[in-house]
Amino acid sequence: MAKILVKKEFSPGVKEYVLEAPLIAKKCKAGQFIMLRTDESRERIPLTIADFDREEGTITIVVQEVGNTTKHMGDNFGVGDDILDLLGPLGQPSHIEKFGTVVCIGGGIGVAPVYP
Repeated sequence: MAKILVKKEFSPGVKEYVLEAPLIAKKCKAGQFIMLRTDESRERIPLTIADFDREEGTITIVVQEVGNTTKHMGDNFGVGDDILDLLGPLGQPSHIEKFGTVVCIGGGIGVAPVYP
């Protein structure tokens, strides 16, 4: 289980969640994702890890409410609630090297993988 520590609305249908997930925060890298299931009646969905804090043991996800699970999460889950299943970090981390000044451009929810 992962407790929701922060729930913040960016715009209608787009929310940021900070989740208590110390084992994931300890190992995740930029470009990775988690699989999340809110409760036993919902499907598992992949969500990009938008940020993490290893010291606090938290990960941040940005959710656009477009499907049944994300809408259910937005309508029924708040600060203090537990997410039933959280699996990660998954996927290959982004390859990052020092090249000097780099400009990354993204739009909407597509910025989440770029931010870390």
